Order: sequence, then C-alpha cells, then structure tokens
Amino acid sequence: MERKIVGYTSGVFDLFHIGHLNILKRAKSQCDYLIVAVCSDELTYKLKGKWPVTSCEERMKIVESIRYVDEVVLEANSDKLEAWNEYKYDILFKGDDAKEKPVYKKYEEELNKRGARVQYFPYTKDISTSKVRAERIGKMEINKEKCMSLYFAFRYIGDNNLQFSEKVPHREHQLFPLEGRTIVKNVTDIEDSIKKTLSEIDLSKAAVALSAGMDSAVLASYMPKGTKAYTARCVAESAVDETLQAKKYCDIYGLEHIIVDVSWDDYKKAMEELAEWDGSPIVPNEPQAYFLAKKMCEDGIETIIYGDMADIVFGGMDRLLSKDWTFDEWVERYTFLDAKRVLKNPVDITYVYEKYRKNDTGIDYVRFIQEIYALSSGEAYTNGFSKTGLTYVDPFEKMWMGEPLDIKRIRNGESKYLVRELFKKRFPQLEIPEKLPMSRPADEWLSGWKGPKRPEFIPGCAAGLTGEQKLLVYSLERFLDIIENYE
Repeated sequence: MERKIVGYTSGVFDLFHIGHLNILKRAKSQCDYLIVAVCSDELTYKLKGKWPVTSCEERMKIVESIRYVDEVVLEANSDKLEAWNEYKYDILFKGDDAKEKPVYKKYEEELNKRGARVQYFPYTKDISTSKVRAERIGKMEINKEKCMSLYFAFRYIGDNNLQFSEKVPHREHQLFPLEGRTIVKNVTDIEDSIKKTLSEIDLSKAAVALSAGMDSAVLASYMPKGTKAYTARCVAESAVDETLQAKKYCDIYGLEHIIVDVSWDDYKKAMEELAEWDGSPIVPNEPQAYFLAKKMCEDGIETIIYGDMADIVFGGMDRLLSKDWTFDEWVERYTFLDAKRVLKNPVDITYVYEKYRKNDTGIDYVRFIQEIYALSSGEAYTNGFSKTGLTYVDPFEKMWMGEPLDIKRIRNGESKYLVRELFKKRFPQLEIPEKLPMSRPADEWLSGWKGPKRPEFIPGCAAGLTGEQKLLVYSLERFLDIIENYE
C-alpha cells in the first residue's frame, strides 16, 4: 500500500480571505493529508505584535470547515521542527516571503535530514490580513502628506486606517491589553511577574537583548547561566559604547556576552528592507533591533527577551515628567520635528494631542506617554524583531502599576523607582547606571549629507537640523522612493 504524503502548514488565518484559501488549496494539491496549525492568540501577538481580531477557537472552526483541510491543530509554539517531531509531515508549506529568513534556511537543512522538505508558495497579490483589517475597521485613508507630518512629529504614523499608499499597508505596534496585565505595587510583585513570564518560555532557545541600562540588566539577571546576551554597538568615533557596562552584568550572572556592531553602511542597507516590511519609514532604533535579532537567528535563538516597556510603565521618562506642562508647551516639547520646517505641504497633526487635552490649557502627559510614546518606542523593537521571524517577549509590558506614579519621587531623581530598587537587589555591587537612549551617532553619520532632493521637501531644509532629525528626513526620502516604485 502506497504511503500517504502528509503536508503541514500554519498561520493565524485572521479575517479569512482569498489568499488563505489559495494557499490551503495549493497545499492540498501536493499532499494526501493536510494538517493546518492555527496560531494561538498569544503566539500571534508575539509574532506579529497584534492581537487577532477573531479568537483562536473561532479561527480553528473556520479553517476546519475548509474542504482542503484534513486536520486542524493548535500552534502554541512556532518551532516547525518540534511540529515535525509530533506530526512527521513530509512537506512544510510556507509563503515565499519566508524564503530568505535564516530560520527557514535552518528548517530546509534540518527537514532534509529527516526526509522532508519545505515548499514555498507565492502569496496572492494585493491581499493580506493587514489590508483586510484596515478595511474592516474603517475605510483606509490614503494620505501621504498627513503620514509624513505624523512621522516627523511622533516618529511613527500611529493610525491603522491611514496609509502612505494602498500598495504598502503599514505594520502598527499594538500595546499589550491592560486587562491582561499583572498589577504590581512593589519589587516582589515585579519579580514574581518576571519569573512567571519567563517560566512560560523555553529559555534554552532564548537570548536577552542587553543594553547598559538597568531594565534589560534586571531581566538578564533572571536568565539561566550561560544564556547569550546581545548588545548592539554603533561603529563611529562619537558613539556611546554600551558594551562595557553590559559586560559587567554578564560577568556577574555568568552570561555569554555577544557584541553586534552596526555601521552606517549597515543602516543604509537595512533601511529600505525594513521600511518595505513596515509599510512606513523606519523608527530610528529599528535597524539596531533588527541586526541584534538577525545575529540571534543565525545563532539558533528562537525567542528574544527585551525590556522596552519599563520606561512607560514605571516612570522612566524623567525629562518628560519633569514638570506639569501646558497643552501648548507639551506640543512644542514632544513634537520631534515640526513638519513646517521641512515639507512643502505640511499637515496640522495637533488633533493627536487634542485627545489628551484637559482643563482647556492642560494635558494628560502621563497618559500620552503611556499610549503615544509607548507605540513609537515599541515599534522600533517589534518591527525589527518580527522581520527575522523570531518570537519576542517584553516581561515589563505584562505589568501595570497598581498605584499612580509618584511624580514627586521621579522629579527628585528617582525615575523608575521600583525598578531601581530591584536593580539594587539584583546588582548590589554596582552603581545604578545613568539613563541613556539607545546609542546612535546620527550627527556623525549624516554630517556630510546635503539634504533631500525629492519635490516634497523644502530645498536646503536639512540645514540646522540635529542628526536625529536628519535621520528621519533621510529615512522618509528613502521610503518615498520605495512606494513610488509600487505605484
């Protein structure tokens, strides 16, 4: 009797569309028995930074009803080799966007040893869940001018219904739902929450993204001895080297320290690739996050532990929390680059701030940080990480302060006072490190750049801008070239 050929494919299958149907139909045509794994809600969030619109149970029922599908299983772990151990499939079906990802190169090699193979299918043109999602929430507004002005103000677009181009829908970072977070009131609560999050991960295949700051140091201290810890180092004379401080943390807890150098040439090479993946110009920290994740992927790592949300949850933005701002003061202080300085047709984006106005002249700047800043900061990591296909987990994003932030303590020099206490407990031999933004020597990198040449920009607009502001203008011009090629 001839042996049946077993096929295996997996996906979120959220807002089921013709692209999903096509890949299932093609997969079934090349095997006798098709197993389809539907991503759990939690795995979907980890992989895509978004919670699915439709619950896992409903998505499984929808896929189960498709006549090309023989068996539906739950996928709580994205490791396709573990799936082979369980189902002994002959063919792994995957969309061709994964073909160049290091993890799929690994799957090709390992499955070949097992007598199986990977079969890539092209995605159905012009259809994706991201596009369906945007159209379901509301009619997509294609407004390049508004997107450009928002990007300069906040370093991200910040609106799922707003696109630069209908051909390139952007990826929007999604905050972990408040109802799913653990309420913490003291250091013990934070420790318990970190331990619980890490207990749900296979730490033998995990690594930590480690900076010189105390947030990632605290997380690193709970990782098993021998865990790999990766630190990005920008290549430039003026760059701040975080690796020396990071190595101290590794030495104390017996971690393997790995340094990933990132040059301006690296930035430029990755910029278009990442911008096309994002559907928007890059968030400035994104290439560093991407190269860290890329190196981890090459080293066989499957899960990245990182600590971005501590600043937002525990009051780390001490300069932004340094006073009670009026509405107008906050708009001027927070807007990273006023679009009127660089664009010929700027759009007023103060409507974003209006949501946080209070008492006519005031503003709820704490909530603004917890929402607007959190989204722009989160995108820098999740977009960069997700491009490699790795799972990413920030234990701090699963917490929420049980009491209002003690603004007085923060203004007296105790930013993130609870995290400070925990750092002292975990590293009693070290001084609390000075807070540093992710190092990026943009002034040096762009010192010779003369400014944008595209017609959207004011001639000579780069004069007088900081290096970080130039980086935004440079990134946007590169992205506009990309979408022009799509249209």
